[in-house]
Amino acid sequence: MRITQIQTFNPQRSKQTVYTNPASGTKNSPPVLNSKMNSSPLCDMNYNRILLNKKHPVFTGAIEKATNILAKQLPLEERLADAFTFMKYGDLVVVGKTLKETQKSLIESADKMKKSLIKRAFFIEDDNFKGILAFRKDTLGDTEIINANKKPIFITTDGHEYEIPAQGSNYVIPGDTVRIDDSIVTIKNKPKVDLSMHRFAYAKAFNYEKEAEEVIKNQNRRVLTTLYSEKKPVKKTMFKDVIGQDEVIKELKENILYPLRMPRAYENLDLHHGYILKGAPGLGKTHTAQALINEAGMNYKFLNGLELEQKYVGESEAAWRDLFDEAIDNQPYLLFIDEFDAVGRARGGHDEYGDKVVDQILTCMTDVDANRYDVFVMAATNFFDRLDNALIRSGRFGKILDFKHPDLNATRKLLDNYTNGKPVSETLSKDEIARKMFDLKCTGADVRRLVTDAYLKGYERAGITAKLESNTLTDADLDKFRILDTDFENAIEKFKEGKKPDRKAVGFNK
Repeated sequence: MRITQIQTFNPQRSKQTVYTNPASGTKNSPPVLNSKMNSSPLCDMNYNRILLNKKHPVFTGAIEKATNILAKQLPLEERLADAFTFMKYGDLVVVGKTLKETQKSLIESADKMKKSLIKRAFFIEDDNFKGILAFRKDTLGDTEIINANKKPIFITTDGHEYEIPAQGSNYVIPGDTVRIDDSIVTIKNKPKVDLSMHRFAYAKAFNYEKEAEEVIKNQNRRVLTTLYSEKKPVKKTMFKDVIGQDEVIKELKENILYPLRMPRAYENLDLHHGYILKGAPGLGKTHTAQALINEAGMNYKFLNGLELEQKYVGESEAAWRDLFDEAIDNQPYLLFIDEFDAVGRARGGHDEYGDKVVDQILTCMTDVDANRYDVFVMAATNFFDRLDNALIRSGRFGKILDFKHPDLNATRKLLDNYTNGKPVSETLSKDEIARKMFDLKCTGADVRRLVTDAYLKGYERAGITAKLESNTLTDADLDKFRILDTDFENAIEKFKEGKKPDRKAVGFNK
C-alpha cells in the first residue's frame, strides 16, 4: 500500500507564515483550527463502525511516489510524535502496513471506540512495524492506545512491562515503549525536528467532521425530545375488557377468582385446578387468561407447547416437575400453556416419549389437586380433538371452556371498543359494519384487524399516505381526517379475499 496524498492539512498553525503550493507557486495563509474546542458529544454507537467501513480514493503520480519514499525514511516514532502534536479529541491516528488490512482490524475493534466519535482519521503507513497501532485523545488530552491486533501488545512504563490484550486499551505517556513481537516504538511528546511541512506525505488524512457534527446533532435532538414525554399509563386487561365470552368469565370467577378472594367460603368444595380452553384462533383465550391474572393478582408463566416439546426432548419429566415446583412456591399461580395439543396430543401405541409427557402432566396435576394448592393450569388449544383422551378422561382437566365466535351484539361491542378514541366519522354506520363482520364470523382479533385496516385505507383515500411520502403532512391534515364507511367497506372486501373458504366434502356435484 502506497502512502499517497488525499488532502493537504495543517491541523494547527505552525511557525511558518505562508504555505507554498508546489503545483502553482501560489502562497496562501495556512488553515487555522481551534484546538481548544474539545467537546463531549452524545455518541451514536454505529457511526464509528460505518466510518471505518468507508472506501477512500487513492491518487498516484511521480511526485507522490517520490514523496512517499522520503516519508518512509522518517523514523516511525518521529512521525508519531509529530502526529501527537496536532491530535485532538475526536481524532484517530493509526499505524499499519496497508490501509485495507488496518481498516479490517479497526472495524473489529470499533466497540472499543464508543467513548467518542471519530471526526478525523490519520493513517501512517509503515512496512517494518509488525502490527497495528491506534491512538486517540480523551477529553482531558491524555493519549490512549487501542490494541486492534489479534494478539497482545506490551507497554513498558517506569521499567515495568504491562500486557494489553487483543481489543484492550490503555493510556500511554512520553517515555513509554510499545512492543508487538520484536517491533518497538517509543512514545514522544514532540519530534526532534519540525515535520509540519511533511505531514501530507507521511500521513493520509480523512476528515469527517461534518458527518460527525450531523450525527451529534441528531443524537442530541433524540435525547432532548425524550427528556419529557407524556406517557399514557399501560392499561391492564380486566374481565370487563373480554367481550363476547360471558360464560367463560362466569366459570373463571366462580372457580378461581372468588375462591382466591374468600377462601373460607369455598373450603368445603373440591374446585378444579385444570382447564382446557378450546376454540378457534383469535377468540380471546390468551386475552382472558391475562384478565384473570390481573383480577386475581396471581403470579404466572405463559408457555408454548410446541416450544416445550422441542426444548425438553429427553428430559421432559424433570422439566415439567420443575415448572410445577416453581408454581407451588409462588402461589397463587397460573400456568398458561398455549398450543397444548403439541405436548398433549393423542399418541400412537409406540410413542414412549409422548406417553411419559402425558403421565408426568397428570402426576403433577394430581399433586396439585390432592394438596389443594392455589395453582391453576390453563391449556389452550385450537385442536381439541387432537388431545390425548387420558387428559380429558382423568378429570385433572375437569373444566372445558368453549370459546365461541361473538354474536351480533358482542361484535358491535367489539367494534365500539376498538374504534374508541379513533377519528371515526359521526355518521359511521356501525350497525351495518358490525353485521357484515358478524356474517363473516369475525373473531375479536379479526375486528381489531379490520379497524386498523380501515384506518390505513382512510389514510390512502384522504391523501395522508401520499403526504407522508412527500413529507408534506401537517397537523391540520390529521385534525380533519375521519374514517368513513367506504374505508371499512374496502377493508372488509380485502379481508374476504384473504379469508380461507370452508372445506367442502369430497365427491361429485358438490
